[in-house]
Amino acid sequence: MMLTLGPQPKNRLYTSLNSYLLFLRYVLGGRFRHSKKEVEQFEQTLCTRFGTEYAVCVYQCRLGIYLALKALIKPGQDVILSPYTIVDVVNMVIFAGGRPVFADVDRETCNITVVEVERLISENTGAVLITHLHGLAAEAHRIKEICDRFNVPLVEDCAQAFGVQEQGNAVGSIGDVGVFSFEMHKNIPTWLGGVIISNRKDVIEQVRHELNGFSHPPLRGITKKLKSGLLHDITNAPILFPLLTYRIIRLSYLKDVKFINKKVQRKPQESKPATELPDVYKSWYTPFQARLGLSQLKKVDPDIKVRIENGLLYHEGLKDVDGLILPPARTDGSHTYLWFPVQYAKRDELLRFMYESGRDIASGHFTSTSDAARFKDFYRDCPNSRNVAKTLLYLPTYPGYSRREIEKNIQVIRQYFASQVQPATKQEAGVNI
Repeated sequence: MMLTLGPQPKNRLYTSLNSYLLFLRYVLGGRFRHSKKEVEQFEQTLCTRFGTEYAVCVYQCRLGIYLALKALIKPGQDVILSPYTIVDVVNMVIFAGGRPVFADVDRETCNITVVEVERLISENTGAVLITHLHGLAAEAHRIKEICDRFNVPLVEDCAQAFGVQEQGNAVGSIGDVGVFSFEMHKNIPTWLGGVIISNRKDVIEQVRHELNGFSHPPLRGITKKLKSGLLHDITNAPILFPLLTYRIIRLSYLKDVKFINKKVQRKPQESKPATELPDVYKSWYTPFQARLGLSQLKKVDPDIKVRIENGLLYHEGLKDVDGLILPPARTDGSHTYLWFPVQYAKRDELLRFMYESGRDIASGHFTSTSDAARFKDFYRDCPNSRNVAKTLLYLPTYPGYSRREIEKNIQVIRQYFASQVQPATKQEAGVNI
């Protein structure tokens, strides 16, 4: 009997051997050297890439959002933002002294809409925070026009959008401040970290002043990420994944083995309730992370080119499937397809069919934070965000994911939908089923 190999994994990290070696050198002595030269070099390189005057590396992207908002708003002012995000983004608004005002998203793009921003902006609005989700630009130019009309600063959350452009401008450089993530799942992973970019000297001066009061980063946070990344890289290795890892994941999903599912499935991000910025965020970005980031920059654009090609393959193969909501097909650099997100009302049923058919894809793991009990004081009815949270699936696009695998995913999805309409067709024909 021939052994049938499993699929390629739904997700691969953009890591390399260098990612681990640089950390090892840091542990063996580099953490006792506090030179900022490499961090400053990375920041200057990022300024050149984005065409901005300033770049400041920070411990995490969400910390960058906090620092930017704290520098821009007055206590008690409103901050308009998407509810389809992680809990800690909302926390950062609150920690910075802002009042979250949730603006619903567009179903196709999953991004905050221009119409909602214009409807909700008011005299008490201190800032608008937009998220470029899934590598898809969020109409920053149009929203910036509205913000300028009301003299309100625009902050761009570009955690999933490094390398995205809108109308020829890099996202993050369109508003007053842009914030990017270098967390391990992003396309420039430095295990933890992010960067704030801006042309506003006043904002950057306040950010740097705040950072001066922080301490050297705890080794624990980076080590935790690295251990998780190493386990991910090993279990998703080309030989081990199809022969062993996928078989375990598939069986545990189909048989509902909760212990394993809890370990392997990404869950909505949670955090402990707090009223001010926790001490764990009051940390610096390290020289070894800067070296790692610099070493990865040259791969960003070639990788994006591959992801766009992969995203367009999915779009072409699925665009005529009734019942699926697809992201827009774009080739102008405004959609870099970090994943290919699709939405379907019977998400769990489709996901199960994919696993039964030997495929490996994932459910969306964000929630609609406007519905969260912890944010009940800021509740707004955002039906699109709620529906996205219930229906989103991720299809793999990462470089190294083969065209053959993409075509198999498309084929199985089409088989599922064919199986859904077949019984109805038989009934219409008067066939007993």
